Amino acid sequence: MSIESWFYLVLICLMGASSPGPSLLVILRYAVADGRNAGINAAIGHGIGIFIYALVSAMGLSFILISSPKIFSIIQVLGAIFLMWIGFQVLRGVLSKRDVQNLEEYTNSSGGTALNHFRDGFGIAILNPKILAFFSSLFSQFLSPEQTFSIHMSMAIIAGFIDLSVYIFIVFLVTLKSLLKFYREKIFLFEIAFGFLLILLGFSIFIVNFNLTNFG
Repeated sequence: MSIESWFYLVLICLMGASSPGPSLLVILRYAVADGRNAGINAAIGHGIGIFIYALVSAMGLSFILISSPKIFSIIQVLGAIFLMWIGFQVLRGVLSKRDVQNLEEYTNSSGGTALNHFRDGFGIAILNPKILAFFSSLFSQFLSPEQTFSIHMSMAIIAGFIDLSVYIFIVFLVTLKSLLKFYREKIFLFEIAFGFLLILLGFSIFIVNFNLTNFG
């Protein structure tokens, strides 16, 4: 992979983890209700779940790429469509999102243990098939036949590590009341950038396939 590809991959994972959604809401709920350690434990569980899905996506797509390039091309185009769809959904939902704004509704202590927090963080990731679909679509834009297992492992580690790091950072933000207001006011900028980036990435694959069709 080129440096530019690694950069785009890191950027998309970073913005994706920063965008509000069910996973973020669970981790925020524990952080606010049960304290910083509870949020961190949930973030660790979620990061491991993301790593597993990312590795499965990379390895599965790599097998398809090697065994049937034509099927992989179809998956790549469908993945591009899915990424653009996600991008449009993110942009459409920017003005109506309430996950972070209504965090006060989730301030009652859950009374859970560290293991329960970890379990729920892991579960909200590993039991969400949309995450697998997202990584399959995303990674299909970056894979090539000559890539080694170490590249795929690196992609999965980056996805899991970024997810973990972003959520731990957000946990620290929400446990510092002075920074929570700033996060609420600025998160929409990440969502807008994330939406446009997914649309751009998805559209670019059509340009690449068009060029290959006409000049390959």
